[in-house]
Amino acid sequence: MAITDKTRKSLWAKSGNRCSICKTELFNDGVEKNEFNIGEECHIISSKSNGPRYKPNINDYDLFNNLILLCRNHHKEIDELTETYTEDILRYMKLNHENWVKSTINDAIDKEKKNKPRLISRITSGKELLTVISDSHGYRTDYDDIDNKEEAEYIGSIFQELVDYGDISSMVETYDKIQMGFQLNELLKGLEDRGYFLFGEKGIEKWKFGDGTSDNWKVATLIIKKKDSSEILKVDLDETNEL
Repeated sequence: MAITDKTRKSLWAKSGNRCSICKTELFNDGVEKNEFNIGEECHIISSKSNGPRYKPNINDYDLFNNLILLCRNHHKEIDELTETYTEDILRYMKLNHENWVKSTINDAIDKEKKNKPRLISRITSGKELLTVISDSHGYRTDYDDIDNKEEAEYIGSIFQELVDYGDISSMVETYDKIQMGFQLNELLKGLEDRGYFLFGEKGIEKWKFGDGTSDNWKVATLIIKKKDSSEILKVDLDETNEL
């Protein structure tokens, strides 16, 4: 039998295009974009009676578990030094390398997620703000460093007012919600007059409780930033300077 395309793809993917011993990259673009491949799909147990680590009566020698991806140098080395590179040693090296590839990729993904900036839209109307805070089960707030007591009291009062609006939003009629939207619009204007912008979003999060149960909760994220904050990204839309 021969190595199937599926097995070949699995071998190269799980090995990360690297030699299982020296970690050398196996497939590259060479000079003038010519394909340069030093990778070899090597058998741990040879199917030939005079081959390295040969065992008889194996149904298929070309299965994934009997293959290890190596560079040409190490392929030659394991087939010549069979007392050093036993079946058990090669199987351990194969598993260890594939686990290394998996963990390295996962770590890189996790690092990218942590370093990736989170983009939250600026709230520009009371109606939009009411939608974010309405019927929320919880609130997550953030703000710039506070410079003085007056600023602390002001920012604290804004957050408390937003939470209060959110808590009662489910208990009022449509007319009252329109009035709330107007009042929140005035709140936003007051924030801007004092040099702040409000950013927010609503999301669904799974919360776990002490008794082991869990439930999906609506969580409103509210962030107050000074207008000159370096964390604010300005986007030019339709050749305007809107945020």
